[in-house]
Amino acid sequence: MKLIGKFIFAMFCLTNLVAQNLHEVEIKKTFELDTISLIRNLGMGWTIYDDASGPVANAQEFWQLQDTIARKYATTFYIRWRWSDMEPEEGKYAWEHDENFKNLVKGATERGLRLAFRVYVASQDNQYESTPKFVFDAGAKYYLEKGVPGDLRSPYPDDPIFQEKFENFIHAFAKKFDDAQLVNYIDGYNLGWWGEGHSLKFKNPKKAEDTFQWIINLYGKAFKQVPLVITVDSQIGHDLELKYAIHGQGYSVRRDGYGSTWMPESQKKLLQGLFPKCFVVAECCYWQDHTIEWVNAIDKKYDWKSWGDYYKQVVDEALETHANYLDLREPLEATRWTSEANAEVQRFLRKGGYRLYPASMAVRQEKRALQIDHTWQNFGVGVLPNHHPKKDGRYKLSFALLHSQTGDVAYAFVDKMANPGTWIKGQNYQYSTNFTVPASVQSGRYSLVVAIIDSTTGKPTV
Repeated sequence: MKLIGKFIFAMFCLTNLVAQNLHEVEIKKTFELDTISLIRNLGMGWTIYDDASGPVANAQEFWQLQDTIARKYATTFYIRWRWSDMEPEEGKYAWEHDENFKNLVKGATERGLRLAFRVYVASQDNQYESTPKFVFDAGAKYYLEKGVPGDLRSPYPDDPIFQEKFENFIHAFAKKFDDAQLVNYIDGYNLGWWGEGHSLKFKNPKKAEDTFQWIINLYGKAFKQVPLVITVDSQIGHDLELKYAIHGQGYSVRRDGYGSTWMPESQKKLLQGLFPKCFVVAECCYWQDHTIEWVNAIDKKYDWKSWGDYYKQVVDEALETHANYLDLREPLEATRWTSEANAEVQRFLRKGGYRLYPASMAVRQEKRALQIDHTWQNFGVGVLPNHHPKKDGRYKLSFALLHSQTGDVAYAFVDKMANPGTWIKGQNYQYSTNFTVPASVQSGRYSLVVAIIDSTTGKPTV
């Protein structure tokens, strides 16, 4: 096996470690923390969007506008599309037939970004219907919501025809995108206005809980590799979110509306109480091209003097609630963030999410036996997403001996006691790892390196 790319979290090299005739060697090493660089760890960072309520983004134009910002700051490209964009005709999926969609995804991967998705079905505030026409043609019942410019259909989520067609889509969607190397997370609920779980209507209101359980389990059973998130404290009620999504299917949480009246102290406390078992996706309000004076007139709780003041509050709240993600959003907002509040962009880059660091290592060698005493710290406010009902603890700490000439792995050892998904800010995590290099590893000079690996692939999480 050959390790490709650089280790995300830390790498150190010690030579002359394994030599059949050496007796006892002891080496100690400390490391300098990188507090500045963009580190594209999985499951964290700044996010740029295609947030389609109007037409979806043109891939060429989008990446021309977002290129520099994506490369300098972002880790994730969030595709928030209507179901009707993802499957305009039954069985005809965007990832197979839509060249623009494929070019948006290609542009993200070329810039080192992972993907995230929300696929929503309600039509409120949209330019065209969010659910595909073939669903209504098949007889799904619907109600009307306010679109732009006129009323649009939204399906009743407890309608059996809607559920059948949507199940078919989710199974196909998961078959393509249930890939933790490609996708950081999937929003796994997405009913109601804007997919946020608000203003739902049912044919039979008594089926609200059954419908919620159905859609949560649908995503939960379909996605076995990629973490799922839910917009927390929605219309359905937090008790049911805990029962079916967070506890039942291992969902993590997101909250839209940071830096606004719609983010009260009660919801901050709710998010804090779910940490560190759940990672947190934070999103500020969608103010589009409005002025800060217009925003103050709408949100009368605050009186921001500039966009810089507003964005400072957003970052304050994101850090306060242990957010792994925060949004730069679409080109207009991303440009405003980076031009009018770049210090806040840098602050979340440095402190948001997680930043795992080996404070010290001491290596003791006697012939082929190694003892490694190591101490780790997390300098970010978030947590490595390592809680998953189907792949719990998949990310593990591993030491490896690399051939000094080729860089190939001669031997790797996983420390089963260390769980980097439990490391939170302000604590020291100390371990003593012992292993014996097997005789099959030839005597010679090797580099000793450490990485956090995906145990399902055996490779570092890059």
